[in-house]
Amino acid sequence: MCHVCNETMRRNGTTSKGTTRWRCTTCGTSKVFPNVKDNGLEEFLFWLFSKNTQAQASGQTSRSFRNHTARYWDYWPRTPLIGEPHEWIHVDGIHLGRNAVVLIAVDETGMVLGWHTARSESARAWSALFARIAPPRVLVCDGGSGIRKAMRACWPGTRMQRCLFHVFMDVTVLTTRHPQLQAGRQLLDLAHRLLHATTRQRATRWLRDYSAWESRWHERLAETSTYTDGSIQQAHQRLVRARNMLNRRIGEGVLFEFLQPEHDHHDVPWTNNRIESLNARLRDMLRNHRGLSLIRRIKAIHWYCSRHTAHPEPLDHTLEHCWSDQQITDLYQQAWQNQPEQIWALTGIPMKYGTGIQWNEFHT
Repeated sequence: MCHVCNETMRRNGTTSKGTTRWRCTTCGTSKVFPNVKDNGLEEFLFWLFSKNTQAQASGQTSRSFRNHTARYWDYWPRTPLIGEPHEWIHVDGIHLGRNAVVLIAVDETGMVLGWHTARSESARAWSALFARIAPPRVLVCDGGSGIRKAMRACWPGTRMQRCLFHVFMDVTVLTTRHPQLQAGRQLLDLAHRLLHATTRQRATRWLRDYSAWESRWHERLAETSTYTDGSIQQAHQRLVRARNMLNRRIGEGVLFEFLQPEHDHHDVPWTNNRIESLNARLRDMLRNHRGLSLIRRIKAIHWYCSRHTAHPEPLDHTLEHCWSDQQITDLYQQAWQNQPEQIWALTGIPMKYGTGIQWNEFHT
């Protein structure tokens, strides 16, 4: 990957010493991997961040490249500690499966501030990410679950700006793109207009028009239907859900935080485009190297984030301070063995295998 324009580089002959020379097809930048004591991590990351195959990236066979760089899959780069406060930051999660998500935070320029891997976007997971970043003035997000609770715990003075495009998409999912009812068509039109409410006058007009829509269709949305089993349900459930969702966002004050007077000189964004651009590059990287296991996809994202911070550390320093799989396993094992006996008694889990009560026998 070219360090100037982030485009794919291709082989361009060799030097007089036989070292492969690489050249960017976009800006013409030339790059040579020096034959130093250990440049395996640089070659590994060069392949990981590019579209090249292992043979193309290394100038050798794929098997030789894998043997040479296999040990780097055992490392986890550490998340930096950010002490400098930012005016605003973007956060989002990239899901890699049913039980795996990498939470990422970026600054105003799109540089990565931190990342954290969890099973879901819970408040505890977001708190683990926020704890290593200085509180910003505004947090721009798509409103994932647990964010607001984590903000109250870690950043009590931070304000939230919901991504208006995500709000628009949430409404579209409920109304569909071709609503049959007039109320749905009008609400979809309001959702479209929300994307253009980027001034105080337009935001005020949008709020007024939405209030008029809600008043006009209040009785219609309150209609119910009786089913054959005798249960009574709302007749227009999806429209009611869209209305309730917008009412919550308006009540929370997260739709037009970017228009508050205190942000006039800071240009707080109203969308999550910067981090969505990062997510697109991450998905491209995983697509270029499809077939990686889940744990390696997670590590690939960690490596990408660590090298795309505002001030990435030298590779030697990064590798020296990485966590290894064995270190993490030992820490978990040590924490498991050091649990007090009261915890074992409360949970019913024996301290050692084969020495505790077989709780399943109580059910027979």
